[in-house]
Amino acid sequence: MQSTSTEMIDGQVIWHDTQILSKIDPLLFDLDWHRRQGEVLGGAPGRGRAHFLRIGGRELVLRPFRRGGLVGKINADLYLRLGATASRAFREYVLLGWMRDHNLPVPRPVAARYTPYAMYYRADLITERIPDARPLADIVLEEALTLETWTEIGAVIRQMHDLGVDHSDLNCRNILIDVNMQVWLIDFDKCRRRAAGGWRARNLARLKRSLVKERTKHPSLFWSDADWAAVMAGYNACDL
Repeated sequence: MQSTSTEMIDGQVIWHDTQILSKIDPLLFDLDWHRRQGEVLGGAPGRGRAHFLRIGGRELVLRPFRRGGLVGKINADLYLRLGATASRAFREYVLLGWMRDHNLPVPRPVAARYTPYAMYYRADLITERIPDARPLADIVLEEALTLETWTEIGAVIRQMHDLGVDHSDLNCRNILIDVNMQVWLIDFDKCRRRAAGGWRARNLARLKRSLVKERTKHPSLFWSDADWAAVMAGYNACDL
């Protein structure tokens, strides 16, 4: 069970896991500060680019929340202010903690920050980095996965759905696989818990579209109809 402390520092609200961080400093969310300390290891692409850090022997992921699409070209990172606990950072921080308590393979949340700015706010999230894990999209560009791994992907998605979690951006970059072939789910921005409904099928369709898109860009992609059938077999196994 996660132990969270809430701090108010210079108008910012910061939540942090006291088992990992006994105290908090806003500098933890400052990418330029980490660069000066030599703590930045790299990053992952995407709208809300994730930055990999190594701090005190622990690898973390810093993700500032960013807007996408046409809105993002005008307003990169400001969101309408509705209160700290309604912020995207806090909601994802809490959801990740709840999912881990229910044994879902998701990153451990470390800290979240809400920074008010007039009628708006900015937000940041820090999680633990999953060791030796790569996005599904990158792996299948280089090698074929076993049908057992594809089946496990489907089973993990079903586990998430049975807990009522709607992953609104379930794509082949938000599924990671580590060196032990453990499947992980990441990036739960704008995701939520819901009663069962059509969103489950939409999650699966979103994942399939992302794989089709990757195969269109890379015809040699190691993904086939049989692989997708294995995903669905894993997803539907508990119905048998």
